[in-house]
Amino acid sequence: MNLTLSDEQQMIRDSVRDYFNDAYGFTAHVARIRQRRGVDAGHWQRMADLGWLGLAVPQDAGGLGAGPEEAMLLMEGAGAALCIEPLLATAVLAAPLLAEANAPGGAAAGALQGAMEGRHSLALAWTESHHGFAPLEVQTRAEPDAGGGYRLSGSKVLVDNGGDADWIIVPARTGAEGISLFLVRGDAPGLTRTAVPMVDGSWAADLSLDGVGVDAAHLVGQRGEGAAALRAAAYKGLAANCAEALGAMGRAIEICRGYLHERQQFGKPLSAFQALQHRWVDMLIAEERARSMTLLAAIRAREGRFDDPDAVRDLHLAKLVVGRSARFVGAQAIQLHGGMGMAYEYPIGHCYRKLLNCDAAFGTPDDHLAMLTGHAAEIRKTEGVPA
Repeated sequence: MNLTLSDEQQMIRDSVRDYFNDAYGFTAHVARIRQRRGVDAGHWQRMADLGWLGLAVPQDAGGLGAGPEEAMLLMEGAGAALCIEPLLATAVLAAPLLAEANAPGGAAAGALQGAMEGRHSLALAWTESHHGFAPLEVQTRAEPDAGGGYRLSGSKVLVDNGGDADWIIVPARTGAEGISLFLVRGDAPGLTRTAVPMVDGSWAADLSLDGVGVDAAHLVGQRGEGAAALRAAAYKGLAANCAEALGAMGRAIEICRGYLHERQQFGKPLSAFQALQHRWVDMLIAEERARSMTLLAAIRAREGRFDDPDAVRDLHLAKLVVGRSARFVGAQAIQLHGGMGMAYEYPIGHCYRKLLNCDAAFGTPDDHLAMLTGHAAEIRKTEGVPA
């Protein structure tokens, strides 16, 4: 396995680092949080100009044609910068789904083009429960109407960028056929969006759909055949979420390193105390463990075998390990700083908030541990091994 970055991947990493170092420092981050809701038009347009919003969109649809490993580089940089723009929601979840599931020239093509140009932001409303990771547990219904379209009724919870997205992809069940995907305008009649602030300063939304009307042209892909695409998008989002947490962990460790060398106690720097050296090394080990599992998740996402039990096991295991590492690194970073770590004006507390948000998104470590336990029990049952 070649783990060396290609020239193209190195260019993506460099562009991400350069942009965030120049335009999205900690002061800019705090100012961005105080803007409250909405997408920052300046940052969003620049991200579109850099090609990030079409990073995972195939080249024949106008994107860069990159995959989950390149998305890992983007989201790792975004996590390190504590970015709260809806990059994951738009560039990783929704835009590739629109490109892969719809023919050019349809309603999805216009929404996709607007997103890649920075005029729109997108969301994928895949969650219907506040707990767990279950993208295919869909209760929202789509009933045919007299005009040849559909009426959507149901609810979604904690939709990333759901309160501000111009277009939302809504999975719904169409009778006994299965899950279909529908493209819904953010201001559609019958759609109620209740914005929810997240701990890291970003925003999600709970959605209520009361007979929301959509034209047949807004059906994304084939009717009743959206389950595979929805599951793939959720798992790719999970891998990108791991990368975002990895970036925030790296930023926290970097801040702690500077603090331990600069802060003096009893006439010498904190880095001279062996107990603190051991704690910092434990943080490095946790980060390295998370990096290995994040890379595994990106590779599994690129392979795209989301019906393979071994591949799915690795993705759940990656989220479990990264989530635990995120909480450990964040908590230790706060502990190393003492009371200063909780100051709003200092970045380490914001790193911890980002890590907590990443830990909760796409299912908590406990959720994925339960799924792994069930997976192991099923294997034992299949092989005839007593539980």
